[in-house]
Order: sequence, then C-alpha cells, then structure tokens
Amino acid sequence: MAQISDRLRARLKKPLGELVPFAEAAKRCRGRRVIAVGDEIVFNFLELGKIPFVSVFDLKTLRKSVAPKIKGKILEFYPNPQRTEKPAGELSVEMFGIAKLFLEKGGALYVEGEEDLFALPFALLVHEEIVIYGQPGQGCVILEKGNFEKKELEKELKEMGLVLSH
Repeated sequence: MAQISDRLRARLKKPLGELVPFAEAAKRCRGRRVIAVGDEIVFNFLELGKIPFVSVFDLKTLRKSVAPKIKGKILEFYPNPQRTEKPAGELSVEMFGIAKLFLEKGGALYVEGEEDLFALPFALLVHEEIVIYGQPGQGCVILEKGNFEKKELEKELKEMGLVLSH
C-alpha cells in the first residue's frame, strides 16, 4: 500500500474526466459495460433498473453511513458481494489486480474502508468500458479511454512506488 501523494490528492479533488449530471451519464452508458464506483452512483443505476457490470461500494457517503434506502437497494441486488479491505487514502498494486479480475467477470465489490480510489485502477485498465464515479455536490464523472490524462496518472503512481503492469 502507498499513501497517495499530496500532488495526486490535490488532483483528485477535481474531476479526472468529464463532469456531467447523472441523467447524462446514464444516457451515455447505453450499450456499454459500466463500472460504477460509489454507493450513490451504484444506487442510481439500480433505481433505473440498470445493473452495472461492476459495482464498487462501501455503504458510506462522505464517510458517513448511507441512507437506509440506498443500503437496502444495494444489498438487495448484491447480498453477497466480494469483499476487500482498503484504508482511506491508500492505493496498492493489489487494487489493480482486483480491478483486472472484475473487468473480466463483472460483479460487486464491497470495500471495507474507502472505495473512492478504486476509480483509478479501473480507469487505467478500461478498454471499451466506461467508469462512472461521483463528485460530491457536483454530479458524476465519466472516465473512458481517451478522455483523461492516463500517462500523467501512471507517472504519478510510479513516483509513489506503484509500478503497474497492464
């Protein structure tokens, strides 16, 4: 595990990709495999009757427990998600391995700790898939091949000691 650098932390406060309202993101996802990162994003897709190819959640929003309605809906669809632990503010090579497996088989991942940084490994590994994550108070962010600075992110991760093989 590596604590994210101050430079990467500052960068992640801004959307990595295109910031749009959820309704716009849902339209743009039609016919594509969706990787939904974050409880509210997963919940919103499920409410529309669209099950993401990959759902990543921690049953928290802004480090507080999600509303019972959100928790109930997520656990209704995913009563036995795969589980992993990930401390807040940390990245690891293992996260990339987990992301790679989920991109192959799909499914649900419950993260004990904090799930938000899982958007990075998925974004760096996607081919035709689309990653959607929440930007609190602003909407959601669409990450797809070609709409964010992949090489720059990989360089920052390497500087943190995370050498990745795709």
